[in-house]
Amino acid sequence: MNSPFVGKLVGFLAALSLTSFAFPAPPKITTQATDMLQQIHDDAQQVRVEADQLAEFNREPFLIDWRMQADTLETLKYQINHMDQAFSRLRADEASLPQHERTEVNEIAPALVELTDTAQAAMDFLSSSQDLTWLPQYQAYADEMYTQARRVEQYSLGPVSNPIVDGKVNHSTGTLNPSSGS
Repeated sequence: MNSPFVGKLVGFLAALSLTSFAFPAPPKITTQATDMLQQIHDDAQQVRVEADQLAEFNREPFLIDWRMQADTLETLKYQINHMDQAFSRLRADEASLPQHERTEVNEIAPALVELTDTAQAAMDFLSSSQDLTWLPQYQAYADEMYTQARRVEQYSLGPVSNPIVDGKVNHSTGTLNPSSGS
């Protein structure tokens, strides 16, 4: 029973299915990727807050117990691991992301790797040298983490035309501004 109507119906359905390739519905993965980029952005903001706290401790290293610094570094580690997990999921789905989100993922990568490495170096230093938190080598870790988290934060929501400067860190040099009131 091969009627002309069946042939037209099959042709219509085939054409309809082809239009779904030409005009695909927004994939669920894009929404998830946007959410993960927002999560990375929010975590990077928190890392900056914690890195700023660590820098504050470094201003008076002989008055602050190393355990307080260790607690702050543990918080940083948790937040950075959270970012790393979201980033890994983004990398796994990268091929199906829109170009602008792939660009964001690629821009985040170096800063996130540096942030992870710096946090690990700070934790390693503190675990072996609790009484040497006054050394510039250790104190530089806080400034580096702040700057690296800021880069992750900026890239996780696309290009930033007017980055927010909070007055606590001189972003051109990556050093703390002594005139900041914190």
